[in-house]
Amino acid sequence: MSASYNALVPDAAKELLCFLYGTSGRQSVLLLGPPGVGKSALVRETAAEIAHDAGRTLFEYNNRHLTGIDLNDVYTYPERYFIFVDLRLTETEPVDLMGRPVTVRVGDIPQLVYQPAQWAALLSVVPGILFLDEITNVHRPDVLAAAYKLIQDRTAGFTAFCCGVQVVAAGNSPKDSAIANLLPSPLLNRVYCLDVQAPQLNQWARWMSFNHQGSEEKVLAYLYRFPGDFCRVPDEDEALGGYPTPRSYTFLARDLAAAVGAGLSAESVRALCVAALGAEVGEKFFAFWRHPVPTFAELKNAPDVFSGLNIDEKYIAVVAIGQGIAAEISSIAFRSLDAGILEARGLLKKIVADCAPLLEAVAAQTREYLGLLWFTLANHIDSPWREAFYFEVCARSCTIRKAYADIGNILKWPA
Repeated sequence: MSASYNALVPDAAKELLCFLYGTSGRQSVLLLGPPGVGKSALVRETAAEIAHDAGRTLFEYNNRHLTGIDLNDVYTYPERYFIFVDLRLTETEPVDLMGRPVTVRVGDIPQLVYQPAQWAALLSVVPGILFLDEITNVHRPDVLAAAYKLIQDRTAGFTAFCCGVQVVAAGNSPKDSAIANLLPSPLLNRVYCLDVQAPQLNQWARWMSFNHQGSEEKVLAYLYRFPGDFCRVPDEDEALGGYPTPRSYTFLARDLAAAVGAGLSAESVRALCVAALGAEVGEKFFAFWRHPVPTFAELKNAPDVFSGLNIDEKYIAVVAIGQGIAAEISSIAFRSLDAGILEARGLLKKIVADCAPLLEAVAAQTREYLGLLWFTLANHIDSPWREAFYFEVCARSCTIRKAYADIGNILKWPA
């Protein structure tokens, strides 16, 4: 899969969506891209960011998130809320989008009117984002016609949305999905069409550190080792197995840590890897994951051992080093919750002195190991301890300081 030259990574697309929501027109947007690259997640995160910035309560319109929501309060105080409605168009009927026709009487005259769906009634008074997913995979003209009205007119049947609503649709282009349809030119001329590509690996790593703390870090080690396996959408649209995308790696990193904690057998872990990534990449990842490597304590006592490891073992060892350092820092941070950076640096001097020779051995290999190390640390420790460790270790070692200066963007920690 090759990205379009003008395609945006999800972070850039989210920035643009936030900007467009703030414009007076709130023009509808169409996101196109391969499956599994984070289109749905970026729209949901955009809604959360807009709600946060506006000081409103975000709620997602589905059965799970409506639990505990007082809709009477929403209708009475719409200025307090921001709604995110996620509709998968391949699962909808025209009546779900236009409303249900009902007969009413005005005097003696029976009349047919559309009773709006609950989500449409909410959007008529509450600002928010209506997300129409899988629009290019719909093969029913009647559903598409109803969806087009939502996009172009911001109206469901005869229920107009309030001025604070933006409509965002998403789908796959024909080059990414054999069942994807082309869309009418008049519709495309009424929306902003944005191509979305897979995130860069470091962006995905930062996103995982923020959204899935405690996930299996050997997944990140594997992707640093084999970046070409990050997103490999199959040429055939229909298959009977998984395949590697940022979405499937997110699932695997989240659930593999739980599987290890639950004591699953090696054969069950192997099946989990293949189920997520497909036979080829899943078997390859499982073999990588099973590599035995020295412990953090062993490496710290004999830093020269690191240079003798093979390349797969080095990537896994870097994760073990990051986890070991984070555990030592956390034991100090727990006892000094109010420490600032300067105080934290003083408390970390011994840890830094003990592990500096090992970090220099890592730095002498390749800067990729250092990038992986810091993303591992970001998954375990918070500010100011991670910054304090960084400044202290750079102050102690010119080799490490120069290596990190070459990386450049490692301090873009999750918020």
